[in-house]
Amino acid sequence: MNIITTPIANNTLTIASFLTGATLSSILIGWLVKTGSLPLKTMMAYTEGQLRFIRVWVKIALVIGVIVPLVLLITSWSNSIVRQFLVSYIVVVVVQLVCEVSFSRWLVKSVVVVIGTIYTIFRLWQVWEGLHLTSYSQPELGLLWLVMLFWVANIIMLIFMAIPSILPDKNENQPFSP
Repeated sequence: MNIITTPIANNTLTIASFLTGATLSSILIGWLVKTGSLPLKTMMAYTEGQLRFIRVWVKIALVIGVIVPLVLLITSWSNSIVRQFLVSYIVVVVVQLVCEVSFSRWLVKSVVVVIGTIYTIFRLWQVWEGLHLTSYSQPELGLLWLVMLFWVANIIMLIFMAIPSILPDKNENQPFSP
């Protein structure tokens, strides 16, 4: 792999800017939905099967998206480049979880879909860049690719299941036509 010399996605200024923009965007979208100005559903409209899938998916996300990077952080602590990348990654995950919990209570439950989408896109960039920061051992590289593939699968799940669940039904918000 080509090693990059200047990280962008894992730069402190980039992360601070992203977190600020993502938080403000999430608040704005959640508020617009709550006030009825943005025609999205306030809650996800999952089928029973989709709900069972989501329950399993959240557990998989915890293992692959949080626990695996924490293990990598512990085992790679002596490598400052990897440590900075993984600490940045974990900070972004923690802020996402705090936003999802607090904003879904304060604004509308469906804001978690918006937050998850924004953060997953950033996380793909972050992990892709992290894969190119240094040379990794085969087990570390395999685990990082597992994390990357999980986030690719997550964006696919968001696009095909979560986002459609908050979109208005075709008949909603349509002007009456005789």
